[in-house]
Amino acid sequence: MAPDSASSSIANLEIPPHHPSSQNAHFNAASRANEAKGSRLSRRYPHNTTLERWTGWEAGGRREPYHEYVHKLVESGWDNLKPLDEYMCQDFEDKDLVISVVDIMDGDKLRRRDDIYDEGALKKFLSDDGRDGVKVRLLLAEQQGPGLSSGVMEALGSSLKLDPRFFQWNVYGNKHLLRPSERHRAPFTSIGFTVPNEATDERTDTEFFRVSIYVQPDAVGDGWTAILLFNSHTKIAMSVHTLATPPTYSPTMEEGVIPAPTASEPKSFRELYLATFNFIDVKEAAISPFYCIHPLLRLNSYCWNKVINNICDEDRRLNGISEGESVYHVAEIKKSLAVVERGGSLGWPVRSPVTPLTQDTKARLEEDFKHLLDQSDFLWEQRQKMAAVRQRQADARTTALTNSFTYFFVPISLVSSIYGMNVSQISGSNTNPDIWQFFVATMGVNVLIL
Repeated sequence: MAPDSASSSIANLEIPPHHPSSQNAHFNAASRANEAKGSRLSRRYPHNTTLERWTGWEAGGRREPYHEYVHKLVESGWDNLKPLDEYMCQDFEDKDLVISVVDIMDGDKLRRRDDIYDEGALKKFLSDDGRDGVKVRLLLAEQQGPGLSSGVMEALGSSLKLDPRFFQWNVYGNKHLLRPSERHRAPFTSIGFTVPNEATDERTDTEFFRVSIYVQPDAVGDGWTAILLFNSHTKIAMSVHTLATPPTYSPTMEEGVIPAPTASEPKSFRELYLATFNFIDVKEAAISPFYCIHPLLRLNSYCWNKVINNICDEDRRLNGISEGESVYHVAEIKKSLAVVERGGSLGWPVRSPVTPLTQDTKARLEEDFKHLLDQSDFLWEQRQKMAAVRQRQADARTTALTNSFTYFFVPISLVSSIYGMNVSQISGSNTNPDIWQFFVATMGVNVLIL
């Protein structure tokens, strides 16, 4: 990512600080005074205390407009949207919901709006703002759980007229929702993130979540709007400078060439993505949705590389096979590579011809993800070889144990077959050998075999 001019750097914008009161208004003390007891339930992540049910949703049984639209589609035969219709019958909201708004203005200047913390404020913002002077608008919604709250879906869907399949994909994934040809040409796609789980002691434990992306061209002009849904508040200790090329050394370093030192604090992926606007070409981002979201794919590649390295290190430490799931990882990396190869989605607006910067960015990402696949394949081959060695060792131990029993019982069987019951102590005949001769013969044969 090439550094951009300071005038279009998002870091130089005045960003309002987050106040403790900046939370979803539905969960302020006053609004919850009459809330029914026992409503802190979640159909999705019961263990997560940031998700709570809002009992005021669709009070009186009357559906909100966008939900009514989805319901009528289901009644008309779109059975694949029935899970979304049922999902929107209740509203499980996140107290820590945050929606960031970034505009690329005419003249390729960046402007960040105040963060939004509930769907009421979001709906008001979308209805009041006229997009004057805005070429591209990015709406970044961060909420815990596999899907957005019904209220935020209602606000986004009704204001921007979004395809409801986007929300169902965000909640349930592409479970027979779209055929491959539809999925590749839809105005939305998703990126699967797997990151090390810092909450456990196991280095190979991971957490998975998705970032869903919808790109909608404006009805007039060549601008567009992007909705990015981050389904996790997960934070990682990482600086986005890791993704950028450092400035060239010079004995007389001008002030501002190297960024000022910053506190190394864990950031969510929404925050990391916002920070990458310091390094991308804003003019290019305004004309290419793929280039605009490509820092997410670079973050995705960085996380996968870290996960694979953790598995390799743990396998070496154990001199065996750790609990990392390398097969599942390969499938997800291939999906990310497919997103890169399609330039995000075939349904996104593309200015022809594609600029050299976007082409170069795409080629570099393809190279990164193909390298990850090579690493994963090598890891899988090493694990298969290690598993084969372990199996041979186990077979050898089993064979040795079987041979030990054979060495003990074969001489007894051989001697007993010769002597039979013909010993004087059993037959009563003095002409037969004594029983002690039987044991002496058995021991002698054992010695000869060993």
